[in-house]
Order: sequence, then C-alpha cells, then structure tokens
Amino acid sequence: MNKVFCIGELLIDFIGKDIGTGLKSGVNFEKKSGGAPANVSAAVCKLGGEAYFLGQVGNDSFGRFLVDMLKSININTEMTKMDGYTTLAFVAIDESGERDFEFHRGSDGEYSFDNIDLEKISNSDIIHFGSATGFLDGELKNTYFKLLDYAKENNIFISFDPNYRDMLITNDKLDEFIEDCKKFIKQSDFIKVSDEEIKLITTEEDLREGVKKLHDFGAKVVAVTLGGEGTLISDGVNMEVIPSINIKQVDSTGAGDAFVGGVLKKLSEIEYKKEINFDEWKEIIFYGNKVGAITCTNYGAIDSIPTEKEL
Repeated sequence: MNKVFCIGELLIDFIGKDIGTGLKSGVNFEKKSGGAPANVSAAVCKLGGEAYFLGQVGNDSFGRFLVDMLKSININTEMTKMDGYTTLAFVAIDESGERDFEFHRGSDGEYSFDNIDLEKISNSDIIHFGSATGFLDGELKNTYFKLLDYAKENNIFISFDPNYRDMLITNDKLDEFIEDCKKFIKQSDFIKVSDEEIKLITTEEDLREGVKKLHDFGAKVVAVTLGGEGTLISDGVNMEVIPSINIKQVDSTGAGDAFVGGVLKKLSEIEYKKEINFDEWKEIIFYGNKVGAITCTNYGAIDSIPTEKEL
C-alpha cells in the first residue's frame, strides 16, 4: 500500500457551549482538534491506510495534545514540527444566531519546506493539499508551492481541496485565493470541491458548467460534494452523480475531509492511479461517500470517522 502525505494546518478549535452569548459573554468552551488536512490523514489511517501529517504546531500544551492525538491513530508525525505557539480558533453562536469567530494564528504558517524528508516520498505515493490556512501569508504558502512543484516534477499523484473558509479569507484577499486555487487545480490529478467552492472559483452557477471549467483550468478528475445527494464525479469525458447512503445526521463537521480520506485510502491501494477508468472512479467515490456519511452520525470530526471494520 502506498503512503498519503497531507500538508496543512493542525490547530485547536474552542467551541462555545453557551448558545446565544457569542465570544464576548461566553464562558464554557470545549477543546477540539481541528484542521482539514489532519482530518484527511486521520481518515486514511482509521481506514487502514498509511498517512503522514506535514505541518507545524506549537511547542506547548496544545501542540503536545494534538501530536499525541495524531499518534494515537497511527498518523506518522516524523515531519510534524513543534515550535512556537499553536494556532487557536474560537467559535460561538451570538444572540442573533450568527457564528462569532476569532482566529489566533500561531506557528502553523511557519512550516518550512526544509522539514519535509523528500526521501520518504516515492512517485507511487499521494500528496494531498488542503488550503484553509495554506494560502494565507506565511512560509507555509511558500512550502505548498515548492512541494507542488516537487510532486509535479516527480510524477507524484496530487490531490487538492480548496477548503474555503469565509471567516479566514477576507474580501481583499479573495481574488488572490482564487488565483492560488487555479494554480493548484491546473496541476492536480484529483480535486474535491463543495458546491459553494466551485461557484466561487469558476463563477458558474450551474455545477456541470463549473466542472467543465475546472477541467479547462487543468483538473484531471473533479469531485463535487453535494451533501445527502452524494457526489458529482467527472473525468473530463464522463460525469455522474454517485449517491450516498441514508443516515440520521447528527453533526456534519469533517464529513468532507472524511470523504477525501476515504477516496485517498482507496487510491493508495492502486499502483497506477493516473490510469483509473471511470467505473473504478465511481466505486472509489461511493466508498468515500459512505465514509463521509457515517462521519455525520456522531459528534467530533476525527472521533466520528469510521474504521474499516465499522464501515
């Protein structure tokens, strides 16, 4: 089985438990691990695959908590750097029912390309980029583009998820974020987008027209997650919606990351990933749909991701 290398952020989410108070008046907060690329690596490992997390946390209590969590589910942390302070995100619901959000960025943005042991990555492996904080200013962004160039030069399978967060990408940075996404889409073998992200990046309201535009940008295989409806998959020639499974939804947090992890785990079992036919892609996407759906049946992104046996 080939390895999956996930690069990006790993942070602490403090979730406000006092509904309607917002951050100013809230008192009770629950500490949770956060970070889409970390969630993807967790899904790969819980499903029996092999994943590395590439990123930086603080050399503090929060960082140790996060690294211990990764190790507890067998994620390889050899290229996880501990230095500075851990990034923290605070989320609560205010009196008007809106999300109240504050982001205190620590050292995740300082992750350097020098921390990556390239000898551990073979051209049969997968590199997954999740860009929630990866396209914010900092050394991590430089590392993203250097690793993208390395993957392309060595014919390594590239997976990309924009992970757009309206609370992080300010209006003055939106155009830059979209252009950075297009640069990654151009080089990617597989991209996963939500229906919101595809409209944002392509400016197309019709999803199928948006998918065609992503292929025009250079994407090889595109997956658009549609919640309970399933996933629209396209290889540039064929396009089809693959259904999900019926569940009783409890919490959708991390479902998209679990879906990606399921897809990448199945891809890691295949030697010639760039030669997969559309029928094989449909089976892989249905597997990912099941992983994402089951993740919605409980609270907590990583805790809710099923194991292969549970699946």
